[in-house]
Amino acid sequence: MLDPTLIRAEPARVQAALGRRGMAAEAVQGAAECDARWLARQAVADALRTRRRRASEEVARAKTAPGAPGTDDLERAGREAADELRQVEADLAHLEAERDEALRALPNLPASDVPEETTVLHETPPRARCGLVRHSPTCPPQPAGRRRKGEGGSSGSLLHWDLLKILNLAHTADASAGRGFLIWRGQGARLLRALAAFMLDVHARDFGYEEVRCPSVATREALEGSAHLPALEEKMYALSEPGAEAPGQPQSAAARATAENVTGGSRRRLEGGAGLFLIPRAEPHLANLFRGQVLDAGALPARFVASGPAFRREADHGGAAGRGLLRLHEFPTVEVYAFCRPQESEAELARAVEAATKILALLEVPHRRLLRGARSLSHAAAKTIDLEVWAAGAEPWLGVAALSSFTDYQARRTETRYRAADAKPRLVHTVGGAAVAIPHLVAALVENGQEADGSVRLPEALRPYMGGLDRLRPPEPSDARDAKG
Repeated sequence: MLDPTLIRAEPARVQAALGRRGMAAEAVQGAAECDARWLARQAVADALRTRRRRASEEVARAKTAPGAPGTDDLERAGREAADELRQVEADLAHLEAERDEALRALPNLPASDVPEETTVLHETPPRARCGLVRHSPTCPPQPAGRRRKGEGGSSGSLLHWDLLKILNLAHTADASAGRGFLIWRGQGARLLRALAAFMLDVHARDFGYEEVRCPSVATREALEGSAHLPALEEKMYALSEPGAEAPGQPQSAAARATAENVTGGSRRRLEGGAGLFLIPRAEPHLANLFRGQVLDAGALPARFVASGPAFRREADHGGAAGRGLLRLHEFPTVEVYAFCRPQESEAELARAVEAATKILALLEVPHRRLLRGARSLSHAAAKTIDLEVWAAGAEPWLGVAALSSFTDYQARRTETRYRAADAKPRLVHTVGGAAVAIPHLVAALVENGQEADGSVRLPEALRPYMGGLDRLRPPEPSDARDAKG
């Protein structure tokens, strides 16, 4: 959330900065007007508190002074001030909620070095291996017969959705979960586990991140703290409150008893209706890790790395854009998060990018680094570095990492501060993001690692995590009959 004092002091600068993100000036003006009404009412409340306090003091003096007149008028004045104050405080609470809602709707200010359009900072070009030539948008055209955009071909390398089927790594979970969910099998399940363990080790061993494991659900309050709500609510899975009855569907006695047992007899309704959401990432938990606390400056930076599932609703694009690993509703990811002092946030972003880049280099996948343009920034981000990998499918460059500086935007929502020696508490800065989302990485690994004999070569850095396995191979004919497309 933006600092309301900044909007009061420099409204033109805030409007210009948010204008780069496509935010209309009226939104900033609306938030400023809400804040002005709150300030005006706050001044009235302060005056009433002063009046009430003075009346109380005068009553006390009158009662102790010898021969003092009655205090009825003074006490009446004090009661009137208290009654007025109660009404004003009720108005204040309403105005504060209105102001905060308007402020939450405003995204973070883009950093001064964020360009208007996304810019490629660095690219490691695809390379040839075993006669299978890799091509990027800046390389020569692909040879005839190469499969691309879901088209068949008698020669050239295969696309990852073909390889998933041939190697029996994963198949759709249409019968059990619906479109957009996968069941990973055998070598595929092992590959996911190996990639997560490898990336966690790199972050912890080489870059000083502490490993954490988070729940797969989060409260509305936590998601508002990380700024995923309300901006992304339509893309999230909301869970029904334990024991709640769907409209027109009375709950059975057994179901009620089960809900009571699970919740320990509590039927507490969480604020906002549905109590919990499936997490879009671990970030809501990490952002709220020190909610309401004042950290010691000596404990900063505090760095964390987490692996786990991420859930999101995706439109059914159909065709090649919805095939394979391109548009999943649930996928595993590894992400980082850091709390730091303001002067450290740029260095922490660089550290997170360096860690993700090292992982991609060790995994031998062609990749590029981009500085995201102002209009493409997420709601909470002031600056984002994206990492993409080359996979010659329907979308040749696939995003695998999005690492952002959030400045104090999330910390203001979660009231996370730090204090240096003999100093007033200040809001921390936070840095975090996906590093690395695994499905797109798998697509790049299998497409770039495929060999002429139909196997997929695994990078050396990953082999110890795969039990020494150096390549993925199609299953034997006796095992392949169970493979599903």
